[in-house]
Amino acid sequence: MLTVEENQEVCILTIEALRFDSAVGTLIRNAVMSRLDTSSRFVLDMSKVKLVDSGGLGSLVVILKNVAGNQAELCLAGMQKPVRLMFELSRMDRQFNLFDDVASACEALKKA
Repeated sequence: MLTVEENQEVCILTIEALRFDSAVGTLIRNAVMSRLDTSSRFVLDMSKVKLVDSGGLGSLVVILKNVAGNQAELCLAGMQKPVRLMFELSRMDRQFNLFDDVASACEALKKA
């Protein structure tokens, strides 16, 4: 459900599931929290996700708060149109840094 690629600058977490729910959110939160000692920049690749339910969205908010509380950064990348639209309609696009692809998100984090 989740693959992690770490390098010296950015930790990229790729969601392999089509549906982002609270179970997937828990996996991501655990992966991020376990890496906060060694990494402060995270990109969540959502390019394979077709649906984010309310549990998944809630999980993302918790992850964002945990990351921000540890002076780290989180970007979301590669959202398909329906997922991006859901973020815009719920105004969550104002809370998260959204990028069209992982490369753009990584570049933005390296400049920060």
